[in-house]
Amino acid sequence: MTVPDQTAVRMASAGEPVTVVGAGPAGLACAIVLARAGRPVIVREWHKSVGNRFHGDFQGLENWSDDRDVLDELSRAGIETNFGSHPIRDGTAFDAWGRAYRVHGDRPFHYLVRRGGDDGTLDSGLLAQAVVAGAEVRFGDRVEDPTGSTVFAIGPRTADAIATGYVFETDHPDGNWIAFNDRLAPLGYAYLFIHEGRGTVASCMFTGFKHQAEHAERTVAFFVDKTGLAMRNPRPFGGYA
Repeated sequence: MTVPDQTAVRMASAGEPVTVVGAGPAGLACAIVLARAGRPVIVREWHKSVGNRFHGDFQGLENWSDDRDVLDELSRAGIETNFGSHPIRDGTAFDAWGRAYRVHGDRPFHYLVRRGGDDGTLDSGLLAQAVVAGAEVRFGDRVEDPTGSTVFAIGPRTADAIATGYVFETDHPDGNWIAFNDRLAPLGYAYLFIHEGRGTVASCMFTGFKHQAEHAERTVAFFVDKTGLAMRNPRPFGGYA
């Protein structure tokens, strides 16, 4: 998620309202920065809430591709970490033959965040910040013919990748596992995240979408075998990226 620099935003005219189309993380981050820079902002989201495509599942806020920490970057743009974010420095990776490799980094590979509309999620945290900053957020508001200054921050219209699996409760110890195996996730990866009694297990595939249910079940079976995973109250989820 790339956020604009506060100084650059202040150089824009402060009179005309800016419409942000989409209340996902990108749209809400944009609204926060603009509103805190003194611009009137209207966020228009056609769903009835934030995080509509998600179900409390864990995702990783990527932190390995830049020397700068992603949370520091958000802070520099004026965005607070008012959502749960757990740094991940250790984990286990499995190759296509099921061989395990311990991985460790001195800095976090990513920050574990939850997605959806519940308290503590990335989506609800950004929404709260946008409202406090002064942005007007309109739900159930489909944009047909935008006029004036408009930022489009809508989600993907077609699937480059699909993630499908389960969210659940568990007594299993915390941990982070990833598997690179086309039988589990064609051209992608399967993953298992567990933190403080909550878990997400999923196949993230870049092809083979017609067989996504089969890939998800193979993924669950794989991690049950490799980690002894025991899920309580598993709820299926799925979405495209």
